[in-house]
Amino acid sequence: MVAAMVLGACSKSGEDAPSCAAVVDNMIAVTKQQMSNHGGMELQNRKAMIAQCEQRQLPGEQRRCLAAAKDLASIATCSKPSPAK
Repeated sequence: MVAAMVLGACSKSGEDAPSCAAVVDNMIAVTKQQMSNHGGMELQNRKAMIAQCEQRQLPGEQRRCLAAAKDLASIATCSKPSPAK
């Protein structure tokens, strides 16, 4: 579920943004913390999640937001599209 939220973004580059590995590592850590009663969280496929993130070319702003997220609500907020200007 969390991976689906993250991996549905549009394509932009972000030179100073965290890597997809850093984003995925934080998402997994937050998910484990928020869903502590789900002991099988280690079964998430980190490598596949990183590959999907890279393939989708998440915008730098979104990667920064996801890497800094402290809870699932923050992750969901990061995944919402920005309002049109």
